[in-house]
Amino acid sequence: MIESAAGIVAGRGRTTGKWGRVVVRVLDGRYELVRFVGRGGMGEVWEGRDRRIGRRVAVKLLPHGRGDTSGTALFLREAQTAGALDHPGVVTVFDVGQDAADDSLFMVMEFVQGRDLSALLREDGVPPVTDAVDWTAQAAAALGRAHTAGIVHRDLKPANLMLTAEGRVKVLDFGIARFMESTNHSSKVMGTLAYMPPERFDEHPGDARSDLYSLGCVLHELLTGKVPFEATGPVGMMNAHLLKTPARPGEHRPGIPPALDRLVLELLAKDPDERPATAEQVRERLHAVTAPAPASAGPGDGRPRENAGAAAATEPNLAAPPRTRDGAAVGTTPDRDPVHAAPTVGPNRAGVSDDEERTGAGGATTPAVAPGRRRFLWLAAGAAVTAGGITAAVALNDRGSPGASGDVPTDRATSGPSLTWRFATGDDVTSSPTVVDGVVYVGSFDKNVYALDAATGAKKWSYPTGGGVNSAPAVVGGVVYIGSGDKNVYALDAATGAKKWSYPTGDEVTSSPVVVNGVVYIGGVDRNVYALDAATGTKKWSYTTGRVYSSPAVVDGVVYVGSNESRVYALDAVNGVEKWSYRGGRGFNTSPEVVGGVVYIGSEDSSVYALDAVTGGQKWSYTTGREVSSSPAVVGGVVYIGSEDYSVYALDAATGAKKWSYPTGDKVLLSSPAVVGGVVYVGSDDKNVYALDAATGAKKWSYPTGDKVQSSPAVVDGVVYVGSDDKNVYALDVATRPVRSSP
Repeated sequence: MIESAAGIVAGRGRTTGKWGRVVVRVLDGRYELVRFVGRGGMGEVWEGRDRRIGRRVAVKLLPHGRGDTSGTALFLREAQTAGALDHPGVVTVFDVGQDAADDSLFMVMEFVQGRDLSALLREDGVPPVTDAVDWTAQAAAALGRAHTAGIVHRDLKPANLMLTAEGRVKVLDFGIARFMESTNHSSKVMGTLAYMPPERFDEHPGDARSDLYSLGCVLHELLTGKVPFEATGPVGMMNAHLLKTPARPGEHRPGIPPALDRLVLELLAKDPDERPATAEQVRERLHAVTAPAPASAGPGDGRPRENAGAAAATEPNLAAPPRTRDGAAVGTTPDRDPVHAAPTVGPNRAGVSDDEERTGAGGATTPAVAPGRRRFLWLAAGAAVTAGGITAAVALNDRGSPGASGDVPTDRATSGPSLTWRFATGDDVTSSPTVVDGVVYVGSFDKNVYALDAATGAKKWSYPTGGGVNSAPAVVGGVVYIGSGDKNVYALDAATGAKKWSYPTGDEVTSSPVVVNGVVYIGGVDRNVYALDAATGTKKWSYTTGRVYSSPAVVDGVVYVGSNESRVYALDAVNGVEKWSYRGGRGFNTSPEVVGGVVYIGSEDSSVYALDAVTGGQKWSYTTGREVSSSPAVVGGVVYIGSEDYSVYALDAATGAKKWSYPTGDKVLLSSPAVVGGVVYVGSDDKNVYALDAATGAKKWSYPTGDKVQSSPAVVDGVVYVGSDDKNVYALDVATRPVRSSP
């Protein structure tokens, strides 16, 4: 092992450098160590000087066992990889090596004048929120560059973030954590416990999302002065990371924007899959928190308006208020707070024929869809339609009502969402939106497929099919794949909406496509499952089942799909050969979810089933009060699913035991839960979108639309996108950012 700083001074003696500077030691005949800076878990840091070019440098000496050739090779490889990073937020590595005198490993870096954030917190206290956000965004940008290069930090903490005198944050010690872990024989868990992601305690090497967890810990501390979890010892700290739910920063420090609270909690999700996908996403969301609201534009000219408040009072609405089936204007229901209103069951819709009604619980008559159309709606992922109708993006005020184009209210102090925008289509929107690269793709019963700007709701394009579209789009490789009630599967250019190809089936296509390895898998009401070439639409194979209304799942070369003939199938993805089929229930018209070798699926017999993915054998079933037409979401060992018994359920994925259930005001018919950041988002026929605590089922908020919500929510960057039978697509911002007008 290398000597301590004191040992180096005492054992080697001091020399004098070229300019009279005291030199403690010279490494590799080139790098003078002139001043001891500090010591940490990764070694000692010295101020140094490069004799060859006269440059001031920082030198890190790392603990290392003599003769450990494998450790040396790993260190050199990791350090050289980190040295290849070219980003202003990453401390530049000039050189790495091993001193011949005693085999000491060293790293030579740029000398940065400033303080690390740990010292800053200790000496100056908690910084302003804007500074904390800015510094974290800078760190996220550096992490994003490293992750793109395949480098994971593994020990991100305030002490490894240096703030320069110019306000620039630089990330230190890329690549060293892995070296330390591999060469430490006492423990395979290296790093700083207060900032360590839970997966690391299970000897998981960690990936980019592990760095994001640590970044969340850093952001929490910058905002509050406290790490997310405080414990008296290492075991307590490990248990806290594994089991404890962190508090919002806003609980410790009033005035923190809700968007920032939400981002911190998402970064600190126990399951890496529930964290933001990339560091770049984190950076963008942090910038959005502190970005000033854009000035409202004048009518049609795109220029900032000088007297927006006065103009807003006199300008007409962008569009007439959308209406419900009974003719009432959306958002005008008296005595209802659009955020905190209790769920209510609305009256039957005017003009609904007898064959569109069905008897509900207790003999009550509730509106339903005509038999043919109800079959058309059997899609857990939601429904979509495309047709050439007149559409408009509607700017709404903070009460959910249409507002004048330029009316931009301030944020509401509420735990519920704000309505960012609403886009009006020509008919019901039961399709589940798909959000890719800032664009929302969705269908409507007006027979159109739409592409909408995710930020404003402005229409980019629409494509008319020949029938209702309740298939949720799949967007892969710049192509939108979707089914239609006109019996076709379509491939549309994602940028323009131009048709690339269409494939005719024998009946309506309500199933949502799944695209894997250049193949589109989709079910048909014509009793077939299809595999189509994604580039050309050419059929590779088809397999005859019962009617398929739901989306297949493709996992490990197997296509899992349910049919209305009470069977679940497992088919070989390459040739369509049946591997097994499970017969039970009374109709599997929901989309299966395959997690951990288990197929989870709902049935018309009121049950949720768990089947062995290899054999099809039943592992367990759980019976709800009525039909299950919502597809399951499986996150963190819990199955979340809705039922027509007016409830949302959380079931233990291993045993099927109920963890909790939440009663809505009407059926959870087709809306499948989306679970993001510890929150379950789901729609109900009681016209509301719900946000429920994933751990307890407690309601966080509900948001009323003008009609049933049978679309499955899509949650991206803190915004909930969802369709409603009131013919609208909604964008709900949980952070209650100001509403934006749509052009």
